[in-house]
Amino acid sequence: MPMTIYKFAVLEDQEWIFPVDGADFETFFAMDGRAIQDWAPPVMQMVEAEQGAEEPSYSDFPWLGEHAPILKKPAVDALAPVLAQYGQLLPLKGENVWLFNVTTVLDALDREKSGIVYFDDGDILDIERHVFKRDVIGTAEIFKLPRRASAVYVTGRFVEQVRGSGLRGVSFAPVWTSEE
Repeated sequence: MPMTIYKFAVLEDQEWIFPVDGADFETFFAMDGRAIQDWAPPVMQMVEAEQGAEEPSYSDFPWLGEHAPILKKPAVDALAPVLAQYGQLLPLKGENVWLFNVTTVLDALDREKSGIVYFDDGDILDIERHVFKRDVIGTAEIFKLPRRASAVYVTGRFVEQVRGSGLRGVSFAPVWTSEE
């Protein structure tokens, strides 16, 4: 049976959330799959619509980026049992939201077959075409790659759980389907 891997994707009118202090963006980019013991929650704020623009649609997953899923209480309530297997739910300040820190890191990217753009120092700049090693993913439903600010990847099974729970304002983009 084929396996499909997705990453979180932003919706056109999705709610956005940012740290009040711009220096706190580094907190989110620096997450590398390790559990955080001494969590100092950044203060977050929902982004207001610009003058004359439409208000964003409600989202149970306000958008910060594909590397740092942010969840409102309905999403935490619906998904906490599965999320706990793959990382930590960390409270944030300023809004009633949580950061999902993915601690399942899998070296599952087939670098030979994927389309990867590298920095001069050899670090990955962008992955234009994903090819994963299915045997490395195994039964994991949520994971990151061993790289700074890795996107959070999820399986079709997790996507179905989210869709089946009635959560709103969340989207997933398929990035790879196995040939098996």
